[in-house]
Amino acid sequence: MKLRHLLPLLALSAAATLPAADAPPAAPAADFSAFKTADEFWAHFESLQKQPTEKAASREAAVVQAQAWFGAQQKAGEAFAKAFPEDARRWPAKLLALRAAGQMRRLAGQPTDLEAERTRLDEIISAADATKTVKSEAAFLRAMTLSAEFKVKPANYIAFHAAAADFAAKYADSPLAAKMQELDLRVLADDPTPQGAALLDKYAASADPKQAEAAQAIVARRQAISELRMKPVELAFTASNGKDVDLALLRGKVVLVEFWAATSAPSLAELQNVVAAYQELHPKGLEVVGISLDEDKDKMQEAVKKLGLPWPQSFEGTGMKNKIASKYGIEVLPASWLIDKKGMLRERGIGGPSLAPAVAKLLAE
Repeated sequence: MKLRHLLPLLALSAAATLPAADAPPAAPAADFSAFKTADEFWAHFESLQKQPTEKAASREAAVVQAQAWFGAQQKAGEAFAKAFPEDARRWPAKLLALRAAGQMRRLAGQPTDLEAERTRLDEIISAADATKTVKSEAAFLRAMTLSAEFKVKPANYIAFHAAAADFAAKYADSPLAAKMQELDLRVLADDPTPQGAALLDKYAASADPKQAEAAQAIVARRQAISELRMKPVELAFTASNGKDVDLALLRGKVVLVEFWAATSAPSLAELQNVVAAYQELHPKGLEVVGISLDEDKDKMQEAVKKLGLPWPQSFEGTGMKNKIASKYGIEVLPASWLIDKKGMLRERGIGGPSLAPAVAKLLAE
């Protein structure tokens, strides 16, 4: 069994959720009594992992459809593990049930008990009869739970790098090994710890030219971000509506620069928080500037209209190759810069319920 739909790293953001859909009607308790043998039940469980073929009529319907899909997997996985406690397949069943439960929470905008999730993953990783493939997938997801707490637990940066090194030592032949190394490098782009800086230097001096080049690019981006904190941010462009935007003219205001895309579900979810903060705090001095990383201008404008975004938008049509995003290493959306009244970058990655209080604090300075 292979894990499907692995989340990009700095989903790693627990706040990056889809807009919560109305709760679907309570489903009747699943009945698996028809499956008398482990093989029969397993065949059914595998069939539940096939993506729905019916196209949802709306975004809301798609969320409800996804909830039903993941919910069915969660129930079946848990039931299989309970019904056949000696079958080695109980471990991939538990793993997929755990992942499906996590997706259900994200769709509903509910928090995850990360400590409890790590405990369940540790059980799989340490299981004597779990396959190496299942253990590697569990170890990968465990590392992702560490990354979800970077902002509140900076020590998790160190723990994440240790998990990445352990993964490389134990699962070098895993299809996820290259992804884990890539994520380890990407984490270093924001890692504030001395250990992170030392590890980045090690990567930059690697004999592997691709690894060294990637690390050196991160070093350059970190330097660019560091410079943003030492002098006023310079950003000027002609917005999609034809008006000129220059942050230099917004001194005295608190400015949120929001990198987003109409094709990014987490972006659309976070923009609801941005709109709420703007409506509350714009009269007190908050300005928002959008940097669209879309390729299709029509889709961008449709999202602007649907969400009611009143602020200017930068649009290049180059997607993630946007010049500003590329210069500062914006690889995961949404991404936010919070700039104070003097034009200095004060916060990166701020969002969710933390956004409005952070803006209010800067407005009070």
